[in-house]
Amino acid sequence: MGIRSLMPAPPKMRAPRAEGPAAPANRAARLLWPLTLVNTFGNGLFRVNSALFFTHVGDMTAAQFGTGLAAGGVFGVLASVPFGRAADRWGARRVLMVLWAAEAVGLLGYTQVHSFWLFLVLICPITALDRGSVVAYRALLATALPQEGVVEARAKLRALANVGVGLGAGVGGLALAVNTSTAYFAVIVVDCLTFVVAAAMLARLPIDVAAAPVATGQDRRRTGVLRDRRYVLFSAICTVLALQFGIFEVGLPLWVVRDTDAPREIVAVALVMNTALVALLQVRLSRGSEDNAGAVRVGERAGWLLALGCAVFVASRFGSAIAATVLVLGAALVMTIAEVYFAASSTTLSYNLAPDGQAGAYQGLFQSGTSIATSLAPVVMTSGVLPFPVWGWLALGGVFAVAGTSLRWIDVGTRR
Repeated sequence: MGIRSLMPAPPKMRAPRAEGPAAPANRAARLLWPLTLVNTFGNGLFRVNSALFFTHVGDMTAAQFGTGLAAGGVFGVLASVPFGRAADRWGARRVLMVLWAAEAVGLLGYTQVHSFWLFLVLICPITALDRGSVVAYRALLATALPQEGVVEARAKLRALANVGVGLGAGVGGLALAVNTSTAYFAVIVVDCLTFVVAAAMLARLPIDVAAAPVATGQDRRRTGVLRDRRYVLFSAICTVLALQFGIFEVGLPLWVVRDTDAPREIVAVALVMNTALVALLQVRLSRGSEDNAGAVRVGERAGWLLALGCAVFVASRFGSAIAATVLVLGAALVMTIAEVYFAASSTTLSYNLAPDGQAGAYQGLFQSGTSIATSLAPVVMTSGVLPFPVWGWLALGGVFAVAGTSLRWIDVGTRR
């Protein structure tokens, strides 16, 4: 916000419009709301249809589809830091526009997929582009949002992203109901259009397109993200905590069906509750994570809540169908709150622990950890937790608690 005069305005005259360094950032923040909604709507639309599209229309087996996703995930991890450095060098907005445009073209190629090998050729670069665009988007927020109230602004964007994904998934359900090639092709085309529209909206952001200066020579060797032990430790801890995302996607459905007496319909209820509560609580529960010390406390709280949720899942294995239903929903509620706390804590620290001018590279490392966790989470759930119904959950909970507490080991007293 611009600095307002302390003197009263003359009678019958409008107060001057607030200007100053923060004014463009405020306008940029307002433009980011619809841009984020459009982009995440497309993500939700495609996500809910992708598995059936590739297995029914693309003539692939489920195993081939999973293998392709794993291969794409590797490329996504490898691409995160380089694309982050590109955002630092050439400007996050410019890089993000290019990545979104390229991803739109790549997605259109999916309409021609009728073999596993063509799918593999396409999904690896497309996943790399997608991970790179996430990194560039987060680097963009480092300069596009006003510093006053930045934590709340980021929380609003995360909440809006959940709304967009939910709306997209809801509309995508229509294609699932129709279950024809034409319906699935329409989903891909609409998803492509959301990238194009978002890129066009991005061009209107009133921020400086000039890239931040990039360290060279000896300075680069000193400030390289992989040499920053503090940030590497932080990213590793967040990678462990991010394993939580496999619980709702993989662990919860299998656990309810195989190990509890709760009705399987409760899975859908838990997922809807998770999406809705993340959108509703993100801003409120992000308060207190504005500075580094507060973010550490919130992150530690997330780790212990995840541990509690794991223990409640164990308890849901015993008792009647009603008791199991209540306990499963209770565990889902606790873990949803933990998810919101984790998002608030990790977002604040991921920006505050990064040096000025290197937001892209540092966000690249942070997002690499998230990508690794996303890839490992299904394996952890299916091979390390669910085969051991009691000790598997308790061990995972202990890992979450230790990881959350480990945030105390990071020296967050100063921002570099």
